[in-house]
Amino acid sequence: MKSTVTIRGIDDVNDLLTQIAPRQAYNIMRATVSGIASDIRKSAKNDAPEDDGDLKKAIKAKRERGRRGYLLSTVRVDPSAFYWRFLEYGQGPDGEEHAMFMRAVEKFRMDAHRIFIEQFGKKWEAALKRAAKRAA
Repeated sequence: MKSTVTIRGIDDVNDLLTQIAPRQAYNIMRATVSGIASDIRKSAKNDAPEDDGDLKKAIKAKRERGRRGYLLSTVRVDPSAFYWRFLEYGQGPDGEEHAMFMRAVEKFRMDAHRIFIEQFGKKWEAALKRAAKRAA
């Protein structure tokens, strides 16, 4: 027996998540915020300069503990690559401003709506697949 669900718009998604599955809604949104941070991390890694250290490996997205009602994920640089600040602001040995994080944030701001929809869609689809698998 195969069941189907028809969703006609954002109002249907909102009703489904708030009334039927509030806990799953929180988990999906937490995963979405984490996915957005991962996109920013990927962009910062692509813009990071090649160096002898492990700067690209040190850039990481981390899900943080948020306050009640708030979700939080950050993009950080491991303390082993402390010199990222000098490269970011042009105070490094080459004197060139690399601004990898500033560029990553600007790219996100310009395309935030698309990135959010894309990440939410991925996480929603994965949650539905998991729920269908458990039901079967």
